[in-house]
Amino acid sequence: MIGSCQNAFKVLKRIVFLSLGFVLFLSVANAEPSSFVPIKLPRGVEVQLPKGWWLLGSDYNQLIKASVEAALDLSGIGMGDGSDTNLIAANSMPRSTYASLRIDSTIPPSALPQEIQSLTRQDLLELTPYMEKEFKKLIPYQGNQLLDFYGFDKMSISGHPSLVVSYRRSGPKGPVIVEIITVYTTRQEVKINLAYRESEKALWYAVIQKIKQSLIVE
Repeated sequence: MIGSCQNAFKVLKRIVFLSLGFVLFLSVANAEPSSFVPIKLPRGVEVQLPKGWWLLGSDYNQLIKASVEAALDLSGIGMGDGSDTNLIAANSMPRSTYASLRIDSTIPPSALPQEIQSLTRQDLLELTPYMEKEFKKLIPYQGNQLLDFYGFDKMSISGHPSLVVSYRRSGPKGPVIVEIITVYTTRQEVKINLAYRESEKALWYAVIQKIKQSLIVE
């Protein structure tokens, strides 16, 4: 009996020791500075970005804007009526990897929040074939191919109704997963474009989810 009690005591001591060690580990881990930096953008938009990502300058942004405009014109989709402003564009580091964030603001919005809020699941299902057709026309003009279209979903960002479209496209070094979130407010439309190379999912999936969860739109 005494031996059994001693063994049990040793086991309990070990559990307490391991628990204490785990708590101390958490304390040290929590004391480490975050690998993400909060960024306040114009027009009431905030996001957290991984430290070390490189920000695309005005030359890159102008090139991207021209490419998008040309692709929209050539595909027959055309530019919208609103005025677009890029708030941030950033790519992952090291540059041999690929993940990206782009946020644009459009004034006025193409739809009112109540119109987006009123969309039903059936409405989204009916819109999916149309949007897939449009993306199939658009993406080749950017030198890629649409591989899979995952359809529409609806979510809320800072209380604003938002539409999410996701797809898989080709890329120079393998397929890329893309998610586009469009947030509708009464004064603007905020479009968040998130992407990462599929073969690097283990690196970027959690990062992309954290970026998405950090979004604030006034």
